[in-house]
Amino acid sequence: MKFRLGTQWLDDRSSVTRLLQRVLDETGPTDNYIFNLDKDITIFHEGDKLNNIYILLEGTVQLYKKKPHTDNHFPVMELKSGSLIGIAAFTTGLPSLTTAKTMEKCRLLRIPKTDVDSLIKRHPQLSGYIDELILANLLERFRQNIILQMKLDSANKQLKEERNELKQAYKDLQNAQNKLVHQEKLATLGQLVAGFAHEVNNPTAALLRSTDTLDQHLRKFMARFNKEGEIADGSELNFFENGKKAGFPDTNTLRGRAKTLKEEFSRLQNSQIRLMAQMQPELIESLRSIYTDNPDYIQYYLDQFEFGKMFQNIESAGERIAGLVKSLKSYSRADTEDKYEWIDIREGLHDTLQLTSNRIKFYEIYTDLPEVPKIRADAAGLNQVWTNIILNASDVMGKTGSLDIRCGSTEEEVWVSIRDDGPGIEEEILEKIFEPNFTTKITGKKFGLGLGLSISKEIVSQHRGTIIAENAAEGGARFTVRLPVEG
Repeated sequence: MKFRLGTQWLDDRSSVTRLLQRVLDETGPTDNYIFNLDKDITIFHEGDKLNNIYILLEGTVQLYKKKPHTDNHFPVMELKSGSLIGIAAFTTGLPSLTTAKTMEKCRLLRIPKTDVDSLIKRHPQLSGYIDELILANLLERFRQNIILQMKLDSANKQLKEERNELKQAYKDLQNAQNKLVHQEKLATLGQLVAGFAHEVNNPTAALLRSTDTLDQHLRKFMARFNKEGEIADGSELNFFENGKKAGFPDTNTLRGRAKTLKEEFSRLQNSQIRLMAQMQPELIESLRSIYTDNPDYIQYYLDQFEFGKMFQNIESAGERIAGLVKSLKSYSRADTEDKYEWIDIREGLHDTLQLTSNRIKFYEIYTDLPEVPKIRADAAGLNQVWTNIILNASDVMGKTGSLDIRCGSTEEEVWVSIRDDGPGIEEEILEKIFEPNFTTKITGKKFGLGLGLSISKEIVSQHRGTIIAENAAEGGARFTVRLPVEG
């Protein structure tokens, strides 16, 4: 940088300083204004009034600014030889904005303001030199401020990036913690399921055995005696057996039958009519003759029919519980030490449908599951795959929808296809749905950790198989799993 002084071009501030020193030599010895300072010496403090102009001849001086509400200081600028120190306070008469401290041994000119004014009166040209020197220092500080601002902006940008990285790391840590908690819950749930299945299995088996025994005794009893202890004609057993087989017609059908029966059996109560409306036509015909001979006997036969229905409910409930227990044990393979075994994947699909029945009970379920070769696989792991796909489909479809579940085989592989009739998968996320932590379920009942399909893909990969997702031509999304026959 160059500064113009009169008719001279000076290459730097040191030249201006030397020129000022020559002027001072002309008026008297310069040594009166020169002083030396050791390292770590404070020249002046922030807030001091400066009546001297300081010119750094040799060394380095650091300017410090006090932090608000503390006694700590931070560096703001480093001055080299040729620099004016305390220039703002000297020219304005205001208190110093900074504290000046030597960073090494320094040599300085210290000229009192009164001497500067006296020199300018005797040498008017010196005013221009000093102005140029002040301007040079201000320009240099402005340049340093720009550089400092650029560094500050770069540091702020880097700090922002690091802050964002820290926030993301914290978010990832939270997700990892949630996954660990979720996995621990699943592990605990698996143990509870295994224990529950074992505990429920024994009383359920006892209930079904007792039901079989009771059925045999009831048949013998009804075959020998009627309500008066006389030898019966077997009609009671007929009502009992038909009660066990009776279904439950829809509401409109029952109302129509009840209305017709009420006209014919006008002396019976409404509760009796409603029970008769559930009977088969041949039982109604038997009741007509009984009603003509002795209407009071009607209730006895209705009781036998209702007894059969109750017995049917007990058997159905017991079998339902036994089926659920079997599905739970099959699903978790709690009673199997070696998780890899020869399995029929259709059994796992049926077990999964049984266990997710509460979520899909309002759906239309279409299954096409022909016989396929058995494969050596982890049944519980594959059941988790079917469950994840079906539950994801139910989340998408809501309370109504349909599921199309098929399987098939070739010489080399067995495949399973599960399609829903939901809105399908957006093309931009189709390639991401198997990535860990990716989820579209973020609130309410649809909260998810983005692990289901990722885990499913890992399980399928462990079986040397493949899983793909696509939007079906018929509508909705289709997941296809292919597993090698040779396990």
